[in-house]
Amino acid sequence: MHTFIKTNELLEREIKVSPLAAQTYSKSYRYFCKGVAPSYMDHGEGCYIYDVDGNKFIDFMCALGPITIGYNDPDVNAAVIRQVNKFASGSLQSELEVELAEKLCDIIPCAEMVRFVKNGGDATTAAVRLARAYTGRDVILMSGYHGMHDWSIGASANNKGVPQSVCDLTVNFIYNDLLDLENKLQNNSVAAVILEPIQSDGPKEGYLEGVKELAHKYGAILIFDEVVSGFHYALGGAQEVFGVSPDLVAFGKGMANGYPISAVAGRRDLLEQIEHGVFVSTTFGGDSISMAASLATIKQLEQPGFYEHINKIGTIMRDGIRERIEKYNLGETLSVSGMPAHCGVSFEGHGSLSYLDIQSVYSQTMIQNGILVFAIYFLNKNHTEKEAYDYLDATDKAFALIRQAIDEDSVDGILLGGKVDPVFKRNIK
Repeated sequence: MHTFIKTNELLEREIKVSPLAAQTYSKSYRYFCKGVAPSYMDHGEGCYIYDVDGNKFIDFMCALGPITIGYNDPDVNAAVIRQVNKFASGSLQSELEVELAEKLCDIIPCAEMVRFVKNGGDATTAAVRLARAYTGRDVILMSGYHGMHDWSIGASANNKGVPQSVCDLTVNFIYNDLLDLENKLQNNSVAAVILEPIQSDGPKEGYLEGVKELAHKYGAILIFDEVVSGFHYALGGAQEVFGVSPDLVAFGKGMANGYPISAVAGRRDLLEQIEHGVFVSTTFGGDSISMAASLATIKQLEQPGFYEHINKIGTIMRDGIRERIEKYNLGETLSVSGMPAHCGVSFEGHGSLSYLDIQSVYSQTMIQNGILVFAIYFLNKNHTEKEAYDYLDATDKAFALIRQAIDEDSVDGILLGGKVDPVFKRNIK
């Protein structure tokens, strides 16, 4: 049985001095069952993490996606240490910047030039600014999550502090619905269409081709936000998988095995605007430590069989979830969502139980059985069939308890800690 003495002590201290006791929403205690879940990590090895109380978990969160190779990888560590002994950020650029930009232009289908920043939202915001400058238009059509910057978060329910005039310039469109997209292109002077190209189970056949055709028909720039999909499904991202190249693309998360770096890439004529009045510049854009890590990471991602391995492990897990949903007759409450490399469970309410009640039973049970995961999992190179089947064994136990909670219409006696209480909530039961 896991104990969380030090975690809970640290949590109570941090709640007093830092909002949500975390620097990233999705790493906050509110996304787990408070009191019976880890909050602070001590170290990691491969696909395992160890918390500050010495508890060991198989990690299917992978730092929300950045850990593509595995924790404490010797090749990435060696590359970083070599550069640490030179400099991190300096008064001049590192040659690693040239190597990494050339590498990305080589492996990303749409990339003719690259600009480096730090977070995924930095890259999507740079892409939007480039599109607005090029088209002379202001309105953005978006589908998916694209970061914390005003233009994006202003179109969400979490838009406090964003001027209404900014909120009005971004319009959401429905993924996998070309009619909805065309209607909004017809009724707005659109600078850019930006979307996460892989959402839920992925694009319907011909959808991404249709998005590109419509965007260009109405004079808009097409931007793929591959901050999540990039480096998880294929080396060149969703555009390689589906054979559709955007005008601009944002990459981040998985490109440096946990080190902070992102990039906007795409057509030369769009990127060259940075030399002529479009401001995209950050002090740490040339951080050589993250670039060293990225080059070492991509070198491993390029190895034959990497993505076949990830897909194989993910397929075992996805199929196993489906089998267990059927086993416990949970089809009205649980469903499988996602492609094999990034997949998991979706929850619905039942009776008096909300979807968060159901998710809390799942989350607590997975933790109790040594699995660190949200609803949707990420994979890295070190996950094997052993970890996949350990995940499915824990899933079986979680679904059995969900079945019990539904039958009793209560989580009393099942939940031992707090309930999952995310910042971003769905507007359904």
